[in-house]
Amino acid sequence: MITKTQNAKTKIALSVLSGILLAVIQPPTSLFPIAYMSLIPLFFALEKNGFRHNFIMGFITGVAAHLGQIYWVVIAMNRYGGIDIYTSVFIMLLLVFYLAIYIACFAALSVYLEDSLFVPVYISAPFIWVLLEYIRGIFFTGFPWSFLAHSQHNVLSLIQIVSVTGTYFLSFLIVAVNCIIYQILNALYERKRKKGSWVLVFQGSKDNTGAEKMLNAIAPRRINACFVVYVSVVLGLLGISFCYGYARLQSTHTGDLKAAIIQGNIRQDVKWDEAFKIKTINTYLQKTGEFGRNSDIVVWPETAMPFVFDDAPHINKFIKEAPTLLNTNLLFGTVSKDKFGRYRNSAYFYQKDGQLAGTYSKVHLVPFGEYTPLISYLPFLSWLTAAGGNFVPGESHSPINTSLGKIGILICYEGTFPSITIETVRRGAQVLFNLTKYAWYDKTSAPDQHLVFYVFRAIESDRYVLRAANTGISTIIDPRGRINGQTGLFEEGAYVGTFSLKNEKTAYVAYGDCFVLFSFLFLLAACASVSYTHLTLPTIYSV
Repeated sequence: MITKTQNAKTKIALSVLSGILLAVIQPPTSLFPIAYMSLIPLFFALEKNGFRHNFIMGFITGVAAHLGQIYWVVIAMNRYGGIDIYTSVFIMLLLVFYLAIYIACFAALSVYLEDSLFVPVYISAPFIWVLLEYIRGIFFTGFPWSFLAHSQHNVLSLIQIVSVTGTYFLSFLIVAVNCIIYQILNALYERKRKKGSWVLVFQGSKDNTGAEKMLNAIAPRRINACFVVYVSVVLGLLGISFCYGYARLQSTHTGDLKAAIIQGNIRQDVKWDEAFKIKTINTYLQKTGEFGRNSDIVVWPETAMPFVFDDAPHINKFIKEAPTLLNTNLLFGTVSKDKFGRYRNSAYFYQKDGQLAGTYSKVHLVPFGEYTPLISYLPFLSWLTAAGGNFVPGESHSPINTSLGKIGILICYEGTFPSITIETVRRGAQVLFNLTKYAWYDKTSAPDQHLVFYVFRAIESDRYVLRAANTGISTIIDPRGRINGQTGLFEEGAYVGTFSLKNEKTAYVAYGDCFVLFSFLFLLAACASVSYTHLTLPTIYSV
């Protein structure tokens, strides 16, 4: 364990170790039990009265974690975006450093609140983590990628609770368990035993010698009552979550509607090649005829038709006729133009009778991928627009009202945001469709990471999620987050399954991220009350 005499290299190594653990808990490795101890090495690297030191240790952890999670950004920019390798690596590092700041703030603020306001780290840390995850999910368009909660995607009995609380509550529990384990380890190995009794300290005391003697004289082997209550509450919440999840999983979902999800597997380097256009169309029409005939709906991925759909009547007539000829509804991604001639990343829904039921245009675009922020103020960034795209956002997340029902559409990146799903379902969506392509990232961890988000979206909203990905992974996720089958990566084919329409709304859809607000208010109250009274309860924790 860490002592004051140990050198900085050891603390850096511990910080790096935490970062590695935070990386391996996410897909594709998904070593989810490690999540409950992933922050412990970082805690041991921190020290009292060292805001700068703690910030740096947290930053190191963040860099290690995010390097292992989003390295694939380089592949997308260099191989398919036309950006040289050095610039691609530089941009990726900028994103990594930005994300690392959040973990740095977590480390520094957690200890600072204990030093300055006498709030124990085990109380403040989980709430600080929740607030920082929330800020990361909304600030500068948001990047809610690989939250702690997402590591638990395989533990269906636990994650059902997000239908009530949202994802942030699960992250809270994981950090809280990390704190508990750390507290115990620190008591066992960092503090000496005196006459067979726990050596405890008084919160906020700088010289604990006298306090320790007094405590051990009057209350040997007793642990801080506050900590005991804290452990009881956390374990109780975990127990309630598991019980709720177990009960919720007892319900089965057998869909009464048939869907055929077509995976064209069109390579990114030829996708927009004019000479390859007809082959792309033929691929999707052929697979639709093979797998989707007489189904309730056929789904093609994002930009399955890689051209401005309404500007190519000599081509799109074949697509418009397909629903009638094959007796199926058809949903597909393409490019559209608004009345000002600006491009949009869109989805079209054609009914069995050949009529266009409606369109949806992606509202939350990917910065530097589909548009360049502040381009009007920073024109020198125009080369990034050329590499990625120059789309304009759609107007709303309203579902499309079809003969099949009200369908909500999440195009690619939009599915990472719980708020978008909530809004779509509140507007009446009875089923959710995720259209994406993912050819940009080759066989990296990105497709697996992205799929996990839709497990949570399905549970949060109590909706089926039908996912069509150009190069995989295509599947159907039921309202309990169960995936009964899926396509492979970079395989041409289809996934055929069933789904149903649902109208019920979960507590999370109704009330949103109330837990985030609770976290903020609780943290304020804790800081105010603890600092005011200068608590003198004994604690087993000291960084």
